[in-house]
Amino acid sequence: MTVPILFGRRVTLRAPTPEDAAGRLALGQSPEIIRMYGVDPDAVSPLTETGARLWADSLAKHPYAWIIEHEGELLGEIRLDALDKLDRRARLAIGFFDAAKLGIGLGREAICVVVKHAFHELGLHRIGLRVLAYNTRAIRCYSACGFVEEGREREAAFVAGQWHDDVMMGLLDREARYIG
Repeated sequence: MTVPILFGRRVTLRAPTPEDAAGRLALGQSPEIIRMYGVDPDAVSPLTETGARLWADSLAKHPYAWIIEHEGELLGEIRLDALDKLDRRARLAIGFFDAAKLGIGLGREAICVVVKHAFHELGLHRIGLRVLAYNTRAIRCYSACGFVEEGREREAAFVAGQWHDDVMMGLLDREARYIG
C-alpha cells in the first residue's frame, strides 16, 4: 500500500523511497533534535550511509508514513503508528532532522495535514501521542493543532542521566484545528 501525496501550503507529504537515504544522511544528527527524541546526544554515533539506508527502508515499509518535504528538500518524517481500524485510532509520531527549520510552523502544518487525512479519509476518531515533558516546543505545536494533555507517565524516560516525564496527549475528530 502506498500512502497518498498530501499537500499543505508549505509542506508536501509523500511516500518514502530508498532515495531518501541520501537526504537523511545529508541532514546528519542534530544534538538538539536527538535530545528531543529522548536520546542522550553524547551517546549517539554519527549517522552512516548504512544507517540512513536502513531508516529509509524501514520507513518505506510502514503503511502510514510520509516524508515531509519543504521547498523540495527532505525535512523529516511523520507517521500514524498502531492504526486500529476497529477502534478508529492511531498514534502520531513526527520527526524533523533539520534544526534550522524548527519553530517556523512547518511541523504544525504537517501535523494538521496528516490529522485531516486521518479523520476525513481514514475515518479515525482519535489520535494520541507521547512527548517528553521537556520538549515544550513540541507540546506547544501539538496544542496548537488541538491536542490536549490527557496525563503523564512520571519518570518514564531516562535521558542523559536524568529521569523525565512523558506527556500523553490526544485529539478527537471533532477537536481538530486545520491550517488553511
